[in-house]
Amino acid sequence: MRNKKRMHYGVMFSTTDNANQYEIWRGIDAFAQENDIHLTAYVGTHQVAGGPLPDFFDTCFDTAEKSGFLDGVIVLSGYVVQNVGVERINEYMARLQESMPIVSVSLTMPNIPSIAADGYSGMYETVEHLIKVHGKKQIVFIKGTDGHPEAEVRLDGYKQALTDNGLVFDERYVLPGFFNMDSGEAAVNTLVDELKIPFDAIAASNDQMAIGAQTELVKRSILVPTDVAVTGFDDDVNSAMLIPSLSTARQDFYEIGRVSAQTLSKLINKESVAPLTNVAPVFITRQSCGCLEREYSEAENVLTEKATLREFVFQHFRPLFADVPEERVFDWADVLVRAIGKTPFNQEKFLFLFNEILISYNHHHDDIMTWNSALNVLSTGIEMHGSETSCSHAVHSAFIAATALVQGIRAKKEKNVQSSVDGVRAHARRVTNALVLTFDVDSLVEKLFSSLPAMAMNMALVGVYQKPVKAGDPDPDRTVETVIGFDGDKKFNMPLSELQFSDYTNFDHFDMERIRRSLFFLPLFFEDEELGVVILPYDVGAIVEAYDTLRISIATALKGAELLSTIRTLSITDELTDLLNRRGFFQFVYARLHQMSRSGNMPMVMFMDMDGLKMINDTYGHNEGDAAISAFAKVLKEALRKEDIIGRIGGDEFVVFSSVKSQENGSQVVQRIRDKLDEYNARNLHPYAVSSSIGSVVLEEVTRECFEEAMLNADTVLYEEKMRKKKAGLSRV
Repeated sequence: MRNKKRMHYGVMFSTTDNANQYEIWRGIDAFAQENDIHLTAYVGTHQVAGGPLPDFFDTCFDTAEKSGFLDGVIVLSGYVVQNVGVERINEYMARLQESMPIVSVSLTMPNIPSIAADGYSGMYETVEHLIKVHGKKQIVFIKGTDGHPEAEVRLDGYKQALTDNGLVFDERYVLPGFFNMDSGEAAVNTLVDELKIPFDAIAASNDQMAIGAQTELVKRSILVPTDVAVTGFDDDVNSAMLIPSLSTARQDFYEIGRVSAQTLSKLINKESVAPLTNVAPVFITRQSCGCLEREYSEAENVLTEKATLREFVFQHFRPLFADVPEERVFDWADVLVRAIGKTPFNQEKFLFLFNEILISYNHHHDDIMTWNSALNVLSTGIEMHGSETSCSHAVHSAFIAATALVQGIRAKKEKNVQSSVDGVRAHARRVTNALVLTFDVDSLVEKLFSSLPAMAMNMALVGVYQKPVKAGDPDPDRTVETVIGFDGDKKFNMPLSELQFSDYTNFDHFDMERIRRSLFFLPLFFEDEELGVVILPYDVGAIVEAYDTLRISIATALKGAELLSTIRTLSITDELTDLLNRRGFFQFVYARLHQMSRSGNMPMVMFMDMDGLKMINDTYGHNEGDAAISAFAKVLKEALRKEDIIGRIGGDEFVVFSSVKSQENGSQVVQRIRDKLDEYNARNLHPYAVSSSIGSVVLEEVTRECFEEAMLNADTVLYEEKMRKKKAGLSRV
């Protein structure tokens, strides 16, 4: 690690909603924590019901490329490619590689260090298990997406396992898929309804396709595994929960994540790395291939007939409790065997000791169900060494009560966990409901500040684009105009000037020096518009689905604020001149009066009435009259300051609210308007002169009453000027 600054790695992946990608992220984050490295995860899609996923990888890759602070990027390219295709992923990776070191995960790419599960050996082991252990000969392979490297590699493993075990490869038994449940169901439909070929096993290239196939087999009353064995690949989070549970090649996604971060670290430090690092999967035997659950079958393996009950129990306990110190495991085995061997056997005493051991175990691990396997070990030991206990029936009865005790603790744990999760989810729902009902940016900042900490999120950074980016825009402008959010106890709502949002690590309000950060970078969208981005912190205590939910809620709030701002603008703006209308003028003036009460300046009101507008309309038409009004409005904008309030309150009537330091200064403002009108008319843009009568009054006091009185006085001065013009022979005014 370099000593100049804390390193910062980027991680590019598809969605937080995919368990495998999330597990890879956890492995990367663990390495980052151990080595004090910042992380930013760029999430390129959003889960929707049906249809293709919205794709924001352009935003993610562009931002990472322009960041200026990333030392390297890990791209979960095997997942990204499913959304963007091979051509785009190659383009992204080539551009990114020009800026910084990169590592590819789950997709082998030329000239880029790649980390992947060994799909070849994993599938080979799976198919060989079906052949050698279960005698299967007609094994279907659901491949996955054509051209996907992992799908092709796993197909090669399938073919080789058939060949090495004396079976002939038949291409009819290879069916396409798209790594989802639907394609698994479709494969079974094709086999049964169209191909009508005999098959006794299905090996799918991932768990989702295997689950789809198994679901469709059950619908058709084809028994799994009695009629057809089914296996998957990945060990998805739902695989062990199926009935029957799914046998699968387990990829250690957590370890893949750690290895990818370690490889990137070596690259950054100019150390040599292998072009491809394979993390070997392990085949997990469960029920769907015909095996019993692994944890139960292992516990019932018989060692040697000469082993004592204590030796037998300890030897089988040791692999079950691999994370517990060996001496502690021996103590547990010894205590339980002694209790079993007592004469007479005391069930109450045994259950008391067993409960004490469960409490001790809880300090080391929270997987209480391991003790079901441990009780199976004890039961098998009693059958083998029955002479070492005085009453095997009473002992087995105690084992049943102990099993109920384990199940009760498990149920209580699950209830507590679920209650906690439900509480967080309920809070998340309240937060998101409040956010979508927020229609101004200041309120949005307050809602984020007050609500997110309870969701284990201690910061939020929202970058709002200058204007929304439309889907399919060939030249999108993702310039961030405003940054809002909070970090700890600091709230902010600030415009951006020279600093680019892609370099958010340099924001004054955002602490990247004192705190190591793991962040999610999520583009914000509303229907077909991209509105900006949000950066949220990763925390193990946060519910993963909350990130996408918050993304949608924040985007909805921003869109609501934009629409309300547009409506407000339309309601207070004159459409022809883009000046304030009567309502808008008075609304802004009253707000300004409150501010000016502390400034020391003198308010001034100017009333103006265009000269000869009726003649222009009668002679040249109303379109030309509108052009004259627009021209006069433009002259006013040029002559006055940005902070002056200008309104069109009637057809040819205009009013200005300004601030001056003296009466003389007020006369200078009026003269400046007249000079600008003369300059405009000198350009001879119209067959008439654009001119106006002006009445001005400087307020004596900064009050609403004085302002309203000044309006009347200015109107009187204006009227007097128009009368003077008439007497001077300007009859058209």
